[in-house]
Amino acid sequence: MKRKVLGKGIAAIIANEPIGKNKLIDIDVDSIHPNPHQPRKLFQKDALLQLAESMKEVGIIQPISVYKKDDKYFLVVGERRWRAAQLLKWEKIPAMVKEFSENDIMAEALIENIQREDLNAIEIAEAIEVLIAQSGEGQQETAARIGMNRATMANFLRLLKLPAQIKDDIVQEKLDQGHARALLALKNDQDMLDAAIQIIRKKLSVRQAEMLVKKFYSGPSKEKVGIDPDVLKIENKLTQCLATKVKLNYSKSGKGTMEIFFNSLAEFERLFSILSKEKK
Repeated sequence: MKRKVLGKGIAAIIANEPIGKNKLIDIDVDSIHPNPHQPRKLFQKDALLQLAESMKEVGIIQPISVYKKDDKYFLVVGERRWRAAQLLKWEKIPAMVKEFSENDIMAEALIENIQREDLNAIEIAEAIEVLIAQSGEGQQETAARIGMNRATMANFLRLLKLPAQIKDDIVQEKLDQGHARALLALKNDQDMLDAAIQIIRKKLSVRQAEMLVKKFYSGPSKEKVGIDPDVLKIENKLTQCLATKVKLNYSKSGKGTMEIFFNSLAEFERLFSILSKEKK
């Protein structure tokens, strides 16, 4: 059954004709491939279902953008719309076929997602890093390409220096970018992890997180003087391996304890399965 296509845009209303080097056509949904340079990693199922319901009622307000390579169509912009069309079992979807360079594909997808606020801060940072590496351009040129202030771009890139667990906390929306920037002022990964746990548990605002970081080394419990750097190194390694905070209490006699922290029953079960070598 042929679907009624709505909202193709002015160009489609006038005629389904080429627009410069670009052209607007209906493409088989199943013949489109995901963008290999898509910066967005997570697609929330509930949000996709809501979008699908909207598309079912009013159609697509804006066509997706694709490029053709080796007789295959690849997405540049509109992956959520494409995924929603799959949920609706549409046969075809309106698409603008464009000519892009590899760098343009990455930049276009990044700009689209940033403007729609579809990316978390880590996805933006990782996409910018890849774009810089791929294009060979500097931060100033890349910032101009995607329409971002250079200082803002630099702040995103700094987030990549955070421990993996904190990056994951940002992706899971336990921390936001403001919290993360505050944590970067601390001296090492373990201190960042310690502070992040406090921020999450106490549900601190960004301002409160900044105050926590400012006072972090003022108390005797946070003095690192006299602590074996090898112990700190092992703590950091264990923290990365288990993706959660690990604390070692070690004496010169060789005796000690190891504390492994978790924030939920699900996290405890994950750690238990790792430590007991049981498969989920």
